[in-house]
Order: sequence, then structure tokens, then C-alpha cells
Amino acid sequence: MKKNKTIQIVDPQLFIKDYFDHTLIQKDGFNLNAIMPMKQSCFFVISPIEAGSKYIKFPKEGIKTNYYEFIFITEGKCISTDNLNELTQKKSQIRFVAPGKITSVKEVSADVKGYYCLFDKPFIDTHTGTTNFLNSLPFFDLDAIPLINLTESQSQFFSIVLHKVHQDFEVNFIVQQASICNYLVAILKECSLLYEKVLQDNSKLSSADRIAQEYLRLVNKYYLTKRKLAEYAELLNVTPKHLTKSVKTATGTPPMSFIYKMLILEAQVLLRDTKQSVAEIAFQLSFEDAAYFNRFFKQHTGTTPVSFRNNK
Repeated sequence: MKKNKTIQIVDPQLFIKDYFDHTLIQKDGFNLNAIMPMKQSCFFVISPIEAGSKYIKFPKEGIKTNYYEFIFITEGKCISTDNLNELTQKKSQIRFVAPGKITSVKEVSADVKGYYCLFDKPFIDTHTGTTNFLNSLPFFDLDAIPLINLTESQSQFFSIVLHKVHQDFEVNFIVQQASICNYLVAILKECSLLYEKVLQDNSKLSSADRIAQEYLRLVNKYYLTKRKLAEYAELLNVTPKHLTKSVKTATGTPPMSFIYKMLILEAQVLLRDTKQSVAEIAFQLSFEDAAYFNRFFKQHTGTTPVSFRNNK
């Protein structure tokens, strides 16, 4: 296979026209910029989930963005995907999304409440004076389990702090940027401490579950460059046979299926959200040629890349 190029991450503003019901927005006179302003030198936005969720068209197809995100739910639930993982987020849980992940939202309950917060690296770096803070947060790793549970008291604390941040954001974001960033950093540091429990819980998994989880983590990281099961078995220090047995026991799915699924997800994002030709996408995904990519895509989706793009 040809050496892959860096996968393009599409600017989130391109998705507004596809994800929001603009007829309903115009009818209600809703200010879309209040929940998704255009990015300038630094990008930050915080909003109650319930303020904009009724205007979003679900299910929301998989996208890749260039910003960081966390979603805190105080009521209701949200079913989403994070690369290969399907997550059901409920009351008193926080989900994290790192730049470059393929995420989608399948369903949001009508009673959902909470906050979502979006920001980019320059926003944090500018106000903290360091470029390493976000890299130190384990839940923003591309292969991390992006969900933490809060106690009732912790949930109340986060609600109070995020309400304050949202007020400052609405009243005068330009003046309050430094203060908002300080609150945000404090929240993320607290989440980093809470995330240690997630890591501790993972250490109690069965052998098959642990191997399967590590395998999925590696697939999320290397699916563009490693396509053979033996390569992953070597990284995990097990035989391909043992890897296959462990993954099938834990997930009920053959291990190669996860590699194929990630490639299809990546291809669908590029077909839907870029103007690259099918041949360019095939090269970018390290396929030998467009014909092979066409066969692969149709085998796993039932349609050709061109048909998928035309019907998006």
C-alpha cells in the first residue's frame, strides 16, 4: 500500500448547514451564533444543551473536528459513537471529544439538559502561557475511554461552575476570556483526577476484555498504517490466534472487522465533507488504487463511494 497522507480534519463550521433545522430556527428566531460562533483567533463556546438540541437534526453523522469538546449531562441521555465505541451518556456523566476523532450522535432524549463546551488549543495556550496542558489530560488521548461518572455532589459543583462560565461568556466574552479560561482549566484538572477511577476500573477487566480493549485502542491509533492482524498481535505480545479468540469472546466480532469499520468511517467523512475525488481519498487511505477502494467500500456498505456522496 502507498504511504498515507495526513487525514484532513474539516472545520466544524462546514457542518452547521447540514446539522441544524434552519426552517425551525428561522421560525423561532433562534440565534445560531449564540451556540456556534465563527472561529476567530481563539475558539470557545459554552451553551446549555437544551438551548440548541431541538434545532439539530438527529442522527448526526460521523464528523472529525479540529476543536476539543466536553459534554456534561444533568438530565436525560445521549447515545453517541466515538470512533469504534458506542456510548450511552446519562445524568451526571461527562464525555470528552478530542480533535481528530470520528464522532456521531445517534439519539438525544427530549428531556436532555446540561452543558456542552467547545474550545481550541490556542484558547488554552494563550491564557495559560503553556502549550503542554491539553496534552497532559488523559481523556483527550485519541485512544482514551472518554466518559467519567460524577457523584451527586460533584455534579452539583460542575453545574454551578459551568453556569458561572456560561454567564460570563454571554455577558462579555472578550473581557472575561482570561477568567473563563481559568475556570475551564480548573474543571479539566478536576476531571483528570476523577479519570483515575476509570483507569482503575479497567485494571479489573477479564483477560479477554483487557486484550480486546487494548486492541481497539491500537486500531483507533494505527488503522491507517497497520492492516494485518499479526501487526496488532505483535504490539500486544500475543499470537494472532489468541488475539482473535479474545476479541471474539469479548465483543462477538472478528478483530479485522474493527479495522474495516474505521476505514469505512474515515472514508465516509471524507466523501461527505470534502471535495476530494474518490481517487484522492483512496490514496489518502492508503489503498493501492481507486478500483480496490471502490470494491472495498461497496463490499462493506452496499453502495459505491460516488453513490454515497451523491446521496449524502
